[in-house]
Amino acid sequence: MEITQALEQYKVYLQDLGNIGARFSTANGFFISVITALVGILAFTKTGEVLSDLKTIFRLAVPLFASLVCWIWSREIKFYQEIFRVKFQILREIEKDGGLFPAFAQEKDLFKTGGAGWLLENEGLLPLILAVIFLVMFVICIFL
Repeated sequence: MEITQALEQYKVYLQDLGNIGARFSTANGFFISVITALVGILAFTKTGEVLSDLKTIFRLAVPLFASLVCWIWSREIKFYQEIFRVKFQILREIEKDGGLFPAFAQEKDLFKTGGAGWLLENEGLLPLILAVIFLVMFVICIFL
């Protein structure tokens, strides 16, 4: 592959990677907003509040639904984790085959997480932790 052709393909691929990153951020914002709204609904189920007459239904349905949303959110993070992995691998191949400086290959070799794990692996834990909390709330509500 000729270097100018490789460079053009590289630029287009980097732009696509940026677009995917923007979609990922938007999706995460959506899931955080939904979870926040569900927690707000739970707050209104206190005795004497507007929704207190529907208290039992909300106290059971909301945590269950929130757990489902968290599971879907977790699956979406796994999807983005995989698409980012593939995109960066292809960028490394374009660098290698196109005679470009191997920036992403070198970055991967030099980057150390210090045992903390990769960002999307860590971020993927949040919806799972929240799902467990909501399921515990659901179980507690069953017995109260």
